[in-house]
Amino acid sequence: MQGLFRKGVTEVMKGKENEGTLNKGIPDKTNKKKNVSENNEGHKNDELKSLIAKYVSEAVKDERSIWEKDFETRIISEREEAAKMAAMSSEERARAEMDKREKNFETERQQYMSERAEFEAAKELAAQNLPVSFARMVADSDKEIMSENINIFKSEYLKAIEDGLSQRLKGKLPHVSREKEQSGDPFLTGLGM
Repeated sequence: MQGLFRKGVTEVMKGKENEGTLNKGIPDKTNKKKNVSENNEGHKNDELKSLIAKYVSEAVKDERSIWEKDFETRIISEREEAAKMAAMSSEERARAEMDKREKNFETERQQYMSERAEFEAAKELAAQNLPVSFARMVADSDKEIMSENINIFKSEYLKAIEDGLSQRLKGKLPHVSREKEQSGDPFLTGLGM
């Protein structure tokens, strides 16, 4: 910590020398403007920019390779599906497309139902002054099961709070003095009364 303070003071002093205020307002003609600026670590800005550019290009390259692999697998699966569809008769093709639409509809419906259940659970948790972040854990499409989950969560959550609070309140007993109690007011005793 002290090293950071010294470093900060020396930087301020250098700044004052450059401004000319350190030498009683007389500008320092020996120390003209520097063309190369430096940051706190002593790296030149150009070096820092090149390091940042290197890290960014590596990250972009990694993400691009992941994207390309995903794209290739998608292309392969779509080609295989197109080959299967071409081999089918028109009636089989229509049935396969219908099955595919039903499957997509069912997955979207399930996603909607789970999001709706999570929303309802969050509403109920907020109404009972419980953390809303646990909505995903207690959510269920059946309202009775969801209310039972919330009640179980509430009892366990409150029990955990009480246990944590009792652990924090436990501690050492206060030190009891074994000296004789003074009779009367200590202020008056101090005055000799």
